[in-house]
Amino acid sequence: MLLYGGNMWNRRQIKKQGRKVVKNNLCALIALGLLMTIVFGKNFINTDGFANLKIIYDYTIQKQEANTEVQDNDLVSEYVKRAISQMFTGNMTNLINDYNEKHNVTKGLVFSIFQIVTKGRTQLQNLGNSIANYKNNDMDTNIFLIISSIFAVLIEVFISYPIQIGESRIYLESRNYNKTKIKRITYAFKKDRYLISIKTFFLMEFYKFLWTFTIIGLVIKNYSYRMVKFIVAENPQISPKDAIKISREMMNGNKLNSFKLDISYIGWIILQYITFGLAGIYVTPYYSATYAEMYSLLRKDYIENKKYKYELLNDEKLFEENDLLQYPDEYEIKAKRTKIDYDKKYEITSIILFFFIFSFIGWLWEVGLFIFTEGKLINRGVLYGPWLPIYGTGCTFIVLLTRFKIFRKSLKNPILTFFIVVILCTIIEYFTSWYIEAETGVRYWDYTGIFLNINGRVCFEASTFFGLGGCICLYIVAPYLEKNLQKIPLYIKVVLCVVLVVIIGIDTIYSQIYPHIGEGITSEVAKVENK
Repeated sequence: MLLYGGNMWNRRQIKKQGRKVVKNNLCALIALGLLMTIVFGKNFINTDGFANLKIIYDYTIQKQEANTEVQDNDLVSEYVKRAISQMFTGNMTNLINDYNEKHNVTKGLVFSIFQIVTKGRTQLQNLGNSIANYKNNDMDTNIFLIISSIFAVLIEVFISYPIQIGESRIYLESRNYNKTKIKRITYAFKKDRYLISIKTFFLMEFYKFLWTFTIIGLVIKNYSYRMVKFIVAENPQISPKDAIKISREMMNGNKLNSFKLDISYIGWIILQYITFGLAGIYVTPYYSATYAEMYSLLRKDYIENKKYKYELLNDEKLFEENDLLQYPDEYEIKAKRTKIDYDKKYEITSIILFFFIFSFIGWLWEVGLFIFTEGKLINRGVLYGPWLPIYGTGCTFIVLLTRFKIFRKSLKNPILTFFIVVILCTIIEYFTSWYIEAETGVRYWDYTGIFLNINGRVCFEASTFFGLGGCICLYIVAPYLEKNLQKIPLYIKVVLCVVLVVIIGIDTIYSQIYPHIGEGITSEVAKVENK
């Protein structure tokens, strides 16, 4: 029987230790969770609460269209009903099915395969759903889903698997080291750890997939593999079969305890819904840290009883108390810091090419975002070509500011630089919107209704994004591009600049005569008198 400080299994003690770990490494663990959500699609914050708000909005509109008075208690009842249903089912299957029947949407075999292979890849699944739910799709949709499925599998196996090992490693190190850094998420990417970690994770997922065809595998067997990630995080050179067998041995007789531990978080799950998912900022690190503590206890019991290949659990530095702030990993390779040349003066050809590169990146971002949110491929932008000049203008303008000594000084302080970029980009976006609308009577973007907007032309969310993007441009992208552009012969760069300027000039003139407007391109046409 598992012991905890001389007492029988005690969930309160385990969770208390988990809270202590989160408290000692709060910033790093929250940053880790956000990284896993934004980049890898892991559900750090439960977003169903936000989805419920959309449901309530649709519900209200339906009532209003039917000329039926909407009562506050009706809204509360509808929200609670949806929240409870989703909390225990974990999906919105009924709502999706209702939508499909209403709009005559049939997804077929390709979409079903896509859903299976992209399981856990939240962004790709949302993207696939938005396109599959769009009416009148055909072979293009199937091709997209097939390509996305292949891409999702590659990302899952070669990036997500080792990243999850690194995530588990961070939680293990956080138990006894109070300054564990988020860069430890790359722990499994080291040469002698990478491939074997992938093999272990892949074999585990394959076993879990096979168990889904049985009743027992739906719940019980899932707990058998619960410790595999922690085992590999401790010893990434352990063989896949040994890691899986050790996890099974550890969880033998402890599956019910693990289940009870999960159940004890039901109050926290409810809290996530009450706070529309925001409580997940704390709940997810707390839950993960608790399981890291559980692994520590199971490991101790496993070694003391000298079970199957217990000697492979040999990283004692992870579990011994000490006064060190960080884990002393002799294999940790310190990254070479690249010194930024703040006095760098970019060539005129580089500046021109920067404009087109950033304009193209902005176009890709807008088109991709619209596909994700609306399920439609739309050529976004003021012009017809694959570029959005506002992005190119903003980023290029910021780069040009590096020619001024006073701005170069601010680059030594990234926070100050961020706020400067936010202010500059907000001004550029506002007056660009005003000018285009004044000249053409068309509004190409409208933030009306979005938090902290000014006349629908700028908003807090967009300005923050531009600030982050501008800083990335200054500190990373621009120096990198300049380094590589210098490798291109000058005459080629000059010819390229001339050709691009001529093409965008023609595009601009044509767009003045025949404005690029339409659904998904412009907001409501605003009739503005030209003065």
